[in-house]
This record gives sequence, structure tokens and C-alpha cells, in this order.
Amino acid sequence: MFLENIRLNIARRKLQKRTAGLKRQKVLYDFASAKFIGIICASVDEKSVHLLKSFLQFLTQRNIHYQVVGYFNMKKIPNNFLFWKEWDFFTQKELTFFFTPTSPTVNKFIVTPFDMLINCSMESYFPIEYIMRLSVAKCKVGISDSPYNDLSLELKKKEIGVFLENVKLYVSNLRKTE
Repeated sequence: MFLENIRLNIARRKLQKRTAGLKRQKVLYDFASAKFIGIICASVDEKSVHLLKSFLQFLTQRNIHYQVVGYFNMKKIPNNFLFWKEWDFFTQKELTFFFTPTSPTVNKFIVTPFDMLINCSMESYFPIEYIMRLSVAKCKVGISDSPYNDLSLELKKKEIGVFLENVKLYVSNLRKTE
């Protein structure tokens, strides 16, 4: 645990240096103007999957394209997720010694110019923080624990269902700004 904390501190410092000079165009999108949304989640279970699929249907009904990347904080993807074609997953095996994702899918996800990036992870994981901080998405949405969001939602209960309902409510009521 001690060594892991040291590695994590070094990883955060390296990420801070890497993001120091990054500039991105920030635009606050609503669901009426967003055309392409990135969604990132971590340690999904059956209940979370059901709620996320419902949210993805919500996006599809609004003609919004999306891409989903999920992180499993374990060495391999659980068997019930192995053959999913519509979502991409990565695990601890695809991290460097300093917890940086090495997956080509994740690297492509980071440089994809999403209108909006929604972090559905209710827990803090460095690989998720890494993706959120480096992403070139124009609008980043997540829970209030992260200072890297453009739109942070404060939740009384940290549950994905509550979070997704709040995202629907608040983002639907926004108006796109440049």
C-alpha cells in the first residue's frame, strides 16, 4: 500500500506536468446541440450496466452518437463483459507502473473531439482521472469530487442512477455557449 501511494503521487506529478500547457476549446453543450458524447465508467456491475444502457437509449433517441470506455480495477475483464462489441474496456493489465493507460483504444478516446465527456464513475481511479484531464472534449461532466469538470454535479447519494438522472435533468436545461 505504501509503495502504491508513492507510485500514485509520482503519477499525479507526471500528469500535472503533462497537462500544464494543454489548451482546449471549452463549450457548454446541452443535449439539443451535442452530436457526439464520450462516456467513461469504472467497475460496472449488472445494475450500473442496465442504468447506463437506459441512458444510452436516451442519447440515441436524441440522435446523439456516443462512445463508451469502461475501466475494471482488476487484472482481467469479467466473463460477462468479454464479448461486448459496443463498449470498450481496459483493466489494470493495460496500465504502466505509474497507472497510466496504455491501451490504443484509450489513447484514441483521449484525442477524440467529443462535444461532451461524461464521467459516470462514482469512485476515484487514477486511470479515469488521467483520461478526464487529458481529454480534448469540449465539455466535461462528472460528480463534484473532481476539479477537472466543466460541469460538476453534487450528489447526496453517490449512485450512478441518481447521477444519470441529474445529468439528464441539468444538461437538458442548459443552452449551448461558446
